[in-house]
Amino acid sequence: MKYKYKARNQAGGLQEGMVEASTTSNASTLLQRHNLVVVALEPQKESNPLESLSRLWEGVSGKEFVIFSRQMAVMVEAKVPLLSALQGIIEQTENPYFAGILSSVLADVDEGKSFSEALRRHPEVFSDLYVNMVQSGEVSGNLQQALENLADNIEKNYILTQKIKGVLYYPSFILAAFFLVGFLMITFVIPKLTEMLKETNAKLPITTQVLIWTGDFMQHYWWAVLIVIIAAVMGLVYYVRTDDGKKEFDVVKLRIPLVGKVLKYVYLARFAENLSTLVRSGIPIVSALQITGRVVGNVVFERHIAEAADKVKTGGSMSEVLSQKKDFPSIMTQMIKVGEETGKLDTTLDTMAKFYSREADQIVSNLSSIIEPVLIVILGVGVGTLVFSIIIPIYNIAQGIK
Repeated sequence: MKYKYKARNQAGGLQEGMVEASTTSNASTLLQRHNLVVVALEPQKESNPLESLSRLWEGVSGKEFVIFSRQMAVMVEAKVPLLSALQGIIEQTENPYFAGILSSVLADVDEGKSFSEALRRHPEVFSDLYVNMVQSGEVSGNLQQALENLADNIEKNYILTQKIKGVLYYPSFILAAFFLVGFLMITFVIPKLTEMLKETNAKLPITTQVLIWTGDFMQHYWWAVLIVIIAAVMGLVYYVRTDDGKKEFDVVKLRIPLVGKVLKYVYLARFAENLSTLVRSGIPIVSALQITGRVVGNVVFERHIAEAADKVKTGGSMSEVLSQKKDFPSIMTQMIKVGEETGKLDTTLDTMAKFYSREADQIVSNLSSIIEPVLIVILGVGVGTLVFSIIIPIYNIAQGIK
């Protein structure tokens, strides 16, 4: 939450500004740490629509989390006090949103809370996995190693996610450009080209007739079509962000040809990587499964993992439940079973995480080589339809005139 403050500096001058903290007390403590004497402190409501809208873009990237975790690990290893370590990181953090969150964490730690307790107060930034890993490090006295493991874990997830995004950005951009050009052509260019065809009263191919009708419609009602498209996109985005929409979208994603297979391998790698990290850190298996389910990133897998956690809670085995789920390949469930029986579950999960990461990498590489010819075919069909429907009839009419 943001607070507007008035405070006097060491020189006695009065200054005003904004500070972000979880409570009024934290905000006051934070200002005092900067050698300011608080005169007034008021919480600010986000009544400005533009300000509320800007907060939609606020967040912390995986890369920033990796840097933060590694910096904290280095400072803890160097025996730098936790408050000094946090203060140093805050001063060099370029993301103002993340800096504000860390300032709140700093204030909580300064008040006597543990590092993990302070992080837990910001679930929108620090996941259950992150908080529990830090807590495990605090309990075991090996916070530095816990932070290193977190950095490795986040980095692997970040790299895997970026590869998927990288593959999808290119075709998305090409298709968006294609539809934009098509919209402009049909609305403004095609009607002018078809004027001569309509005046000749010649018999035209069905594709030309459809194109003429579409052009006439778009010329008069393009604004309505544009409104419908924008409303449909906004409605779809809004629905996908709801609980029901997210559940349905997660199911649909896994059924998309090629892309669905890549995403499945990504979720499997993420499941194995996160569970391996938690188990290795000494988190109880039931809690580790529950945390992994919440951070795996897909409702379908979350349900399967939650069911496995319930089974383990009653004395059953995780592999027994997952072997009945078609989304979990038999090779993974067999490896998990071996890990459970030998007591080396973290090692077998780590092996499976590496395996499915490589598989996802391979499919992504193949996908890149497949997407380009598919896009060329789509563009070729669009251009060919335009030539067949407009250029050829105009050419035929010109030949008839000669």
